[in-house]
Amino acid sequence: MSIVQTAPTSSTASMPKFTEEEELRLMDYPDSDEEIPTLDMSPYLKGEPGGRERVAAQLKEITETVGFFYLKGHSIPEELIKQVFEQSKRFHSLPSEVKDRVPYIDVDSHKTGYQGGGEERSNRANVNIIKDAKTNLYSKFTVIRETDPKVERNVWPENLPGFKEVVVKYQAAAEKLGKQFLPLWATTLNLPLDYFDKFFEVPHVNLSLLHYPPQKTIGDRQYGIAPHTDNSMMTLLTASESGLAVRMPSGHWRAVEAIPGTLLINTGNLIVRWTNDQYLSTKHRVINTNTVDRYSIPVFFGPNADALIEVLPTCQGPNNPPKYKPITYRDLRKWYYGYAD
Repeated sequence: MSIVQTAPTSSTASMPKFTEEEELRLMDYPDSDEEIPTLDMSPYLKGEPGGRERVAAQLKEITETVGFFYLKGHSIPEELIKQVFEQSKRFHSLPSEVKDRVPYIDVDSHKTGYQGGGEERSNRANVNIIKDAKTNLYSKFTVIRETDPKVERNVWPENLPGFKEVVVKYQAAAEKLGKQFLPLWATTLNLPLDYFDKFFEVPHVNLSLLHYPPQKTIGDRQYGIAPHTDNSMMTLLTASESGLAVRMPSGHWRAVEAIPGTLLINTGNLIVRWTNDQYLSTKHRVINTNTVDRYSIPVFFGPNADALIEVLPTCQGPNNPPKYKPITYRDLRKWYYGYAD
């Protein structure tokens, strides 16, 4: 299937317009005090009467207006979160020559392995990345979901006992949480509760252990990671320090604090396509202005590679025709990362 080139799938179209200079200043120096909402998932997970409907109603409002939220009452144990942060710090503290022996390879439009700081440039096709942004300062170790237990697709560091076990356990917990969201998304869109199940039988669950060194100078188009939107259905993030900023409905940017006991969730470009622009995929960036290293762990949750992504039946009609042509999730990923011919 050929790649369908479309307009950027982001939430920027309806936002106020700023000059390039204003945009850069707002991204570098967040000044918004707009609320980043909090969603408590526990009434749904506990099976409280009407809990799913109440949580879904709040989720719908959040995703139509902000696209970012704190999540509490989720199903990932705090002890496991603590353990995976310990393993991330353990890996990133290894000598560079040891980390560099872990290759960074492509597996069916996914990346796995280690990429050092200053090696990635944000030049993705889909989002309004600022022109001439410098290479990102962060380094990362990424694992993809194994689809066959007999075939190892990931690359792992040697002589780091316990590392793989903890990372895989956290990845599985994040996948479980992503799947727990599926009936909620279906409820928000007036679809059968099991509507999305067929798309997520072998889901995309990419996990990255990110390390951001302190950034002493702000400006000159230098970022820990440059402003971008994500491409999955949703991203589940936990972080050790502040440094993240999000573009809010006003067009101004809001600094995001790390709140213990919560995850930070944002929706991605996939859900924009599915909902015909009803739901948002919001820009965000990282500048680590702390005096200490920042660690974060995003898990990108998306459907099967061969899933055909087309506008949902409840998000189109005679007066609201589909804005996006059907495309497989694999081809959408290739387009996003600029792999298309």
